[in-house]
Amino acid sequence: MLRCYAFLAALILVGFTAFDAHADRRVALVIGNSEYQQIPALKNPDRDARDVANTFRLAGFDVFVAKDLTKLQFEERFRQYLAAADGADLAVVYYSGHGFQIGGENFLIPVDASLKDAADIEVQAIKLDDVLEQLRTKSKIQVIILDACRNNPFPRKDYWLKDQLIVAGGSGLAQVKSSLNTLIAFATEPGAVAYDGTGDLSPFSSAFSRRALAPNQEIRTVMAAVRRDVVKATNGKQVPWENSSLIDDVVLVRSESLSAAEKIQPSGVGPVALNLPGGAAEAIESRDISIPVGVGPVSLKLGFPTTNPAVSLKLASYPATGTLSLPDRTLPPQSSLTADEIDNLRYEPQIGSATPVEIGFEIRAGNASRPATMKLSPSLNPCDQAAGAPLDLQGVVPGRSPNEIGGAAVEACEAAVKAYPDVARFHYELGRALLAAGKVGEAAKAIQEAADKGHVRAVFELGSIASSGIGTAVDPAKASGFYSRASDKGDPYAMAAWGRALFNGLGVQRDTGKGLDLLLKAAAMGHVNAMNDLALIFQEGRNGVPADPARALAFLKAGIERQGVYSMSILGLPARSASTVAVCKPKVVRKIVTKIKVVHIPTPTMPEVFQTPVKPRQNDAGPAPWRGSDGDHPEPRGSTGGGSQGSSGSTDTGSSVGSDRVSTGL
Repeated sequence: MLRCYAFLAALILVGFTAFDAHADRRVALVIGNSEYQQIPALKNPDRDARDVANTFRLAGFDVFVAKDLTKLQFEERFRQYLAAADGADLAVVYYSGHGFQIGGENFLIPVDASLKDAADIEVQAIKLDDVLEQLRTKSKIQVIILDACRNNPFPRKDYWLKDQLIVAGGSGLAQVKSSLNTLIAFATEPGAVAYDGTGDLSPFSSAFSRRALAPNQEIRTVMAAVRRDVVKATNGKQVPWENSSLIDDVVLVRSESLSAAEKIQPSGVGPVALNLPGGAAEAIESRDISIPVGVGPVSLKLGFPTTNPAVSLKLASYPATGTLSLPDRTLPPQSSLTADEIDNLRYEPQIGSATPVEIGFEIRAGNASRPATMKLSPSLNPCDQAAGAPLDLQGVVPGRSPNEIGGAAVEACEAAVKAYPDVARFHYELGRALLAAGKVGEAAKAIQEAADKGHVRAVFELGSIASSGIGTAVDPAKASGFYSRASDKGDPYAMAAWGRALFNGLGVQRDTGKGLDLLLKAAAMGHVNAMNDLALIFQEGRNGVPADPARALAFLKAGIERQGVYSMSILGLPARSASTVAVCKPKVVRKIVTKIKVVHIPTPTMPEVFQTPVKPRQNDAGPAPWRGSDGDHPEPRGSTGGGSQGSSGSTDTGSSVGSDRVSTGL
């Protein structure tokens, strides 16, 4: 079977780029999709992903590992990864599984994809350009490694892309345009497929294992050596290929990067004469330290009893998730520390992981040694739990809609802001809590502070305030400016709001193509209101976009899979509370939608849909002065219900639907 193996080397090589003296932030998302549900399973992606993830960890990355992801699971895991990659020196995505091109666009295929209907590619697959655009907003250097150069295994060959039906490519992936400081790597040249090889690893992986970790090798030297090996192993049938716009000199492991403990050569005192200092093991073992998630590296403050340079600490076992670091460097597995470095040891939990991890140490002094183990338990701040926002790409929780924010949220978030004044997310969540409590002036101030500190969702929220006139005059032009800024930074709410405005020409020059593209990008990130907007556009055919009821139904079904009450309302399904929807089994929902598809009932007129919205159950009995037709923000003053806007119970705020809950995915 033809198979392609990604340029793993590029990932590791870029990871060792020389930056300023600080603990570089390097994050990798590794996906292996093997067990496809509608087509034959693939043999190697699971094993490949495990091996690649281990390599990244050895290189000092915070590694997010995912196996056999469905579309919803990909959305959730990708959001967690993006939150971790925010401000990173290097962000990497490695993908092994099915992928193919349509009209020059590359798509990665989740394991639950069927791709039977023309609309399925938009709601079931992942567009590679969307992934790359998100990485560009987050990191200094982006690397995408594609182990997906296979023939298209699905029988259907034409799919909707924006406003056209496009025929899928026959084999391989298309060339991708990269921006500055980006590397995109393929196991073989565009449009071609690659070979499995005869061993456990592909020809490329075998070459990489021989070449990649030689010290002080510049990336182009290593890549040339890997390419020569692969060409020789395949008799010239497979030529590794990459598209690079890197401007930094990228180097593999530098020989001078060894830690101080690894360089120590004790002299003058024989190793047999040394003993372990009293209390050394006790400073580490039998401890369970709670570490907050999403506030950066946290000092462990071990209180090690000596700074004797002859005493060292080796990492015998690395935590399963998260990263260990010192102020000047990230520590990969098997690192060693001097005694005077131990009290500077830090740990940063992985976003999305709540499982406690263990770290094993070996304390050494001369020929004496003793093992010690500690446990670290990731913990969520009460502010995140009480007022985190859905689909927040700088958030750490699935999030709550405004009607779910309770009265204790303000106090929790005030405490978080006091404890972590530089974490912009807490300022934004405080603003959400204050809005829910009816303290509009204080809320606007907190949200502005969050925006000033770089929280993108807060910028969108300022647009919502300007659009709806919450505590201020309605200012559509100002709102559009905020939406555009936040959309450029990848926020799905802002994409939906700005896309809706552009598509319909609401207060701005109409740009149907860009508006439609932004709505599709927001839907791809899991924004249910964008899915509803698209369904209504495709149901009727608007602004030159062809009508296709099957395409409309595909987006409504996607909304229902994400617990979208308004999606159900548009289809005419019975109203359900948010809590009831949350426990529905997906296959039951699919069965209901299939029945509706074959019953020819005229679609309700737009005003009827908006005049009878289905409201979620109110979970919080506390004050909730702002709700609006979509359960998040009120309609702008003077609004007639949004019928002319063509949105599913949404205003031009593009706000999150209170009842359109997001699946937690993994």
